[in-house]
Amino acid sequence: MNKLIKAVKEGSISIACLLDDVAVNNSEELNLTELQKDIEHLQDQITIIENELDPFTVAELETIKNEEKA
Repeated sequence: MNKLIKAVKEGSISIACLLDDVAVNNSEELNLTELQKDIEHLQDQITIIENELDPFTVAELETIKNEEKA
């Protein structure tokens, strides 16, 4: 569970970094290498989250999601 929580927090930080990076008005200031590293790190964290969630949890989340729609 600690790995899952850490991945969510790191994913959140990566999103904040991406938003900061793309908020610049001058496209010459964008560092595509840094953007790619942030996106890859975010993808890694999402993969950890997916792997840490067991099938029961995923099914439970789907049930909650479906109940909210009803």
